[in-house]
This record gives sequence, structure tokens and C-alpha cells, in this order.
Amino acid sequence: MNSLERQDSGGVEFLRSPLLEEIGFLRHAFSTRRGGVSEGCFRSLNLGRARGETPDNVAENRRRFFEAADFPAGRLVEVKQVHGCEVRIADRISPGERACGDALITNASGLGLAVQTADCIPVLIADVRQTAAAAVHAGRKGVAGGVLPATIERMREEYGCDPKDMRAALGPAISGDCYEVGEECLPPFRERHRNWRDFATPLGQGKWLLDLPQAARFQLASAGVPESRIGAPGPCTFSESSRFFSYRRDGPPTGRLLSAIWIGA
Repeated sequence: MNSLERQDSGGVEFLRSPLLEEIGFLRHAFSTRRGGVSEGCFRSLNLGRARGETPDNVAENRRRFFEAADFPAGRLVEVKQVHGCEVRIADRISPGERACGDALITNASGLGLAVQTADCIPVLIADVRQTAAAAVHAGRKGVAGGVLPATIERMREEYGCDPKDMRAALGPAISGDCYEVGEECLPPFRERHRNWRDFATPLGQGKWLLDLPQAARFQLASAGVPESRIGAPGPCTFSESSRFFSYRRDGPPTGRLLSAIWIGA
């Protein structure tokens, strides 16, 4: 499995996937919290517009992140994430539109896709043959509902993609060693995965450790993405407080990480 690689530019730290880095038409990056201007609970590279944060700080943080990651000039598309499974086509979203969804797909050059996270899994997907890309916000409810296979199926429908031509990178997220859930969270995973015990560990008294990154990797493989083209789970947001924001660890308010992918013009 290919792990994410740390990079630094102008004091801004970010992560890249070797699986995606070698694709010539793509630019991508997963942010960390290092290298920005925000203070307090948002320190320092907060890329989300949370209540209590200064908009000017977020704007400057985003400028620094995009410059450090060498993203091409063009429009960045984001959606209002709702922990669901709706897949949106980015080039059909008008500038300024507050569209809801948890996955974005495109085959348009000069168009960037981004998702915000603070424990959920950001997944960036690329089809090397059809020149298409996706950015997915995969939280517990999204993974349970199948947001990843839904994204792959929508890419097949819209762009003629074949999963065997895809590569997928998982960004920083809460790890299976730190994500404790109640028994009530497990039924959707039991129904979807016969091997659900490979990513769920009982703790007793109705509590379980749920390894969402591993569940996501299983879903991608089941949808047809070659296992050798699925990246390893990213660093644990909960465990590494100096590098990542974590809603489970810090509660509200807290900052947001940004994971973005761009098809070059």
C-alpha cells in the first residue's frame, strides 16, 4: 500500500499520494493544520469557515495552501456536506450555489474539487483513462450508506469510467484505534459487508472500535478498484493534535482540513 508523503512549501505542510502524484494531468493535496495565520482552536491552517473564525484568516490560509500545493488557476467547487451519499457533478453547480452533497465528480479541466474534514475520510479518486476525478467526504453515515461505490458508479454513468482504471487516495482521518461507536451504529455495516468484523472490534458493554478507513478500502475494492491502486489509510487526526484538526477530540469549534484535486487545463 502506498502511504501519503509529506511536503512543505513556504512553511505550509501538506500531504500527497504517490498513486495520484504520478498522473500527469492531476494536481492534488491533503492539508494539515501547519502553516496558516489562524489562532486559538483554529490554529493555524484552518481552511473551513467555522463560526467564530475570522473570514480573512480563512481566505489567507486558503491562498497559502493553494499556492504551496501549486494548484492551477481555475474555479474550486465545494458542496454543503450533509453526511449522505449524494454525488454531484461539479461543472453543473453554478458559482455561489449552496449545493448539498458529499461527493463531487468532474472530467473538466481547470476545475477543482474539494471536501472539508475533521475526522471523516477525504477520498480523492482519479480515472487515468477517462481523465476524470472525484473528491469524496466519507464519514460514518456516508460509508455506511455507500457513498464510495455510489461515486464510482456515477463516474461510470457520466464519463464511461471503468473502476479498474481508477486510483484512490485516502487522506487524514480518525483511525480504527481511536473511533469508538455504539452498537447501534453497526447494522448498516453488517448488512453491506460480510467481512464487517475485519474492521469492527468489540470493546464490551455495547461499544466497538470502528475502522472507517479500512471499511472504505474494502468498499473501493468491492466496487472494482484494484487493491494495488487504493492507498493506505492516512494519518490519524485524533492522535496527532499538532498536525490535524479533530472534531471527536476537540469538539466544536474546531478547524477544518481541506482535500482537493484538480484536472489541469
